[in-house]
Amino acid sequence: MARDRILAEIVRKGGGKLLDAAIDKVLPAAAATETAVAKKKPTLLGGVATAMAVRIATRSVPGAIVVGGAAIAKRLYDRRRSGAKAAQKAPPKA
Repeated sequence: MARDRILAEIVRKGGGKLLDAAIDKVLPAAAATETAVAKKKPTLLGGVATAMAVRIATRSVPGAIVVGGAAIAKRLYDRRRSGAKAAQKAPPKA
């Protein structure tokens, strides 16, 4: 019982970091392109949306699946977009 509480606490506090690490391990080439892109400053609307997503995810298993899937999809989309921007900015090799 205590082990489950400890794991739940780790996931709550470091879930984003764990997700980042898992995706970096699966897609290592995409990790290098993201480090070069500057992070945007969080906004109030983004904070409210995140709070709502967390509330939905913690209330039901299907909600957690949907929110988790959306988070992974957004992260992969952002990585792909940042990689495309970097490729456009790089001069063509002759």
